[in-house]
Amino acid sequence: MIAMALNKKSRKEAGKGSKTIKLEHITKIEGHAKLNLKVESNELKKVKLDVYESARFFESLVLCRRYDDISPLTSRICGICSPSHSMTSLMATEDAFGVKVSDQTHTLRDLLLYGTVFQNHVLHLYILALPDYLGFDSAIAMASKHRDVVQRALQLKKLGNELVTVIGGREIHPFTAVVGGFSKIPEKERLDGLLSRFKAMRKDAKATVDLFLKLKYPKLERESQAFAFVNDKHSFYRGKINCTGGVCYSEKDYENVFEEHIKKGSTAKYVLYRGKPFFNGALARLLVNGDSLSKDARKYLGEVNFKNPFHNNAAQAIEVLHCFDRIIEILENNNFRDENPVEFSPKPGRGIAYTEAPRGLLVHDYTYDETGHLMKANIITPTAQNLKQMEEDLKIMVPPILNKPEQKIKGQIEMLIRSYDPCFSCSAHFLDLKIERR
Repeated sequence: MIAMALNKKSRKEAGKGSKTIKLEHITKIEGHAKLNLKVESNELKKVKLDVYESARFFESLVLCRRYDDISPLTSRICGICSPSHSMTSLMATEDAFGVKVSDQTHTLRDLLLYGTVFQNHVLHLYILALPDYLGFDSAIAMASKHRDVVQRALQLKKLGNELVTVIGGREIHPFTAVVGGFSKIPEKERLDGLLSRFKAMRKDAKATVDLFLKLKYPKLERESQAFAFVNDKHSFYRGKINCTGGVCYSEKDYENVFEEHIKKGSTAKYVLYRGKPFFNGALARLLVNGDSLSKDARKYLGEVNFKNPFHNNAAQAIEVLHCFDRIIEILENNNFRDENPVEFSPKPGRGIAYTEAPRGLLVHDYTYDETGHLMKANIITPTAQNLKQMEEDLKIMVPPILNKPEQKIKGQIEMLIRSYDPCFSCSAHFLDLKIERR
């Protein structure tokens, strides 16, 4: 529910041409944040998006821990995309120790992240975003008139969870993926069963694209820099980091290109690229690396407006179909065999790793001592990278709609924030909207 409180003081001020509106709670957002808009003489003067969820100290909690504790701990940063944190953590540790894993391990990790991304996209698209476009407060209310759509979503999400369970050991916080490989290789019978189900439900992935490309998205266009992996399979596991315009930096050099800041009154980092905001996520990936999509998914690129952040929903839907195609391809062409993780010895060193989490680029940066204990950690989440761009988008979107009813303004603001599929808990709950008018 969206609750609006207009206090007595505000009501008195309204007659004088000045008022404050508070949106006390916004649902369908992961995490806590607040948005302040200051309006004077019907002109937008300030947009401030702050994250004020209690600091979680994950970068400190992992300090002085052994290397084999790090991935299980960092996967707890997020219960939705925990495999992304887990895989990135393992890769950073392996980079520090010089561990080279097998091709089979790479393939299984790739498969695990395809499952992670598609089940996250399904949850966001159908349960969090779609009710806005169909005129409902929630997916539960939406089910009364769109039962088939909600059932499709639940079946797709269930399938994604099953894939993550078969590969990673459980739906969230996978434990079979370890430094050097996997502690347990999935059974052929379970993989064959998944292959049959993915083939049977591919039509539902296609229906997802058709549905989200037909939605009427709010009009908004802006120019901004986009960052994403470039690789030949639109993989979320490994790739070269590119931006719109070419290669921007190497993974090892991110500190010299990305600037991390903490706002006053906020518990989250925000990240700038050479002093300017940028965006990442599904829309950025299709913009930077759309040619690597599966053949059928690639056909939809012409229907995406890459300047409109609301089209991140359409981009996610296209990635759902792509994930299906890649998962089917991997399951059809790989006979996984039992193998032990690569043997290694801990040593002092620094390791940096990236993956494409559902919401965008995720970086883990670790420094170990000679006993394999973590001495320094830096983790940058996609939402932290998108945070400043959200503010800039609001500065463009809000002024033309200031004369609309306040409920309309709030609704469109919510839709814009939700289009980024943000995880404010990871970056540090979209909770409080305050508009000051004078």
